[in-house]
Amino acid sequence: MTTLKKIMIYKLSNDAEREEIEKEFGIPFRYPNLFKPNPIINGFHEINLSVVTMENQNEITFAIWGLMPQDFKEDWHIFQDNANTLNVQMEDLENVAWMKESFKRRRCLIIVTGFYTHLLQNGNTCSYYIYQSSEKPFYLAGTYNKLNDGFLCSALTVSKTDPFISSYHNISNLAPVIVPKEDAATWLEKSATIEDLKKIVQKPKKVNLKAKRMSNQFFLKNLTANTQTDALFVGLTN
Repeated sequence: MTTLKKIMIYKLSNDAEREEIEKEFGIPFRYPNLFKPNPIINGFHEINLSVVTMENQNEITFAIWGLMPQDFKEDWHIFQDNANTLNVQMEDLENVAWMKESFKRRRCLIIVTGFYTHLLQNGNTCSYYIYQSSEKPFYLAGTYNKLNDGFLCSALTVSKTDPFISSYHNISNLAPVIVPKEDAATWLEKSATIEDLKKIVQKPKKVNLKAKRMSNQFFLKNLTANTQTDALFVGLTN
């Protein structure tokens, strides 16, 4: 893995209430009592994302953040120590054999209320929170696999940053792909063509976003919410 891949997006947010998420997307959580809002989802911990999968488009379920091969038997940490797959580019989805199979058969939509970017400026790194101007939850493009023990695991699909994101994120030129609700069905459609999917990734529709400067104290206060036990416990339900 290159250095560039290790400095992409690894912090998300989903601090909406369960009822708000279900109302926004019109589908329920499979395990409603297991969901809890989280202002910082730290991908460097073994932690869950809320996802809608091709396999089950009528419910929201959970997947560990960090894609591993289908039917992988070893521990999450073993794989992520060797291959950071929190973020996956279109190039990998088209050319890496096990990722190519996932992209064809197991795409998902990842539910967030925002994500965090980092701007290198005057010798310092500033962090920003990127969110919809409506402040509603939204979808990010992703792929997923099912592990040998039944856990789901997932990765963000990333593409080149647009001018807005670039204004707040210059430690790499890649950012998550936002999927508007009107394109959600296409992303999850089994018969979708590669051209349709690449259009969503490489030519995303305009989404009204805002950016908010975040303090170091905010991260120190909230990162303690991310624990390995959360992911392990929820994973047992998939």
